[in-house]
Amino acid sequence: MNRVVKLVSIFRNGAGKSQTWSLSNPDTTKTPSQIKGLLGELAQLNLFQKDGIRLFETVVSAKYVETIETTIFEEEPVIR
Repeated sequence: MNRVVKLVSIFRNGAGKSQTWSLSNPDTTKTPSQIKGLLGELAQLNLFQKDGIRLFETVVSAKYVETIETTIFEEEPVIR
């Protein structure tokens, strides 16, 4: 079994629509206010645009998503 944690955050873009951003293996020891602050800083950087619209204008929400991967079987690669 392999445990994978992602931070999944929702932003509002410059057109008022939602934009999702994910980060694999985040620091889960951060407090909710620290995470909100860091995501707010990401929005202020104004790094990402598409067709002249800012993709991450304001942070709306964030959550941890945990996935457990269990390998059922794994075939060996075919040697040619």
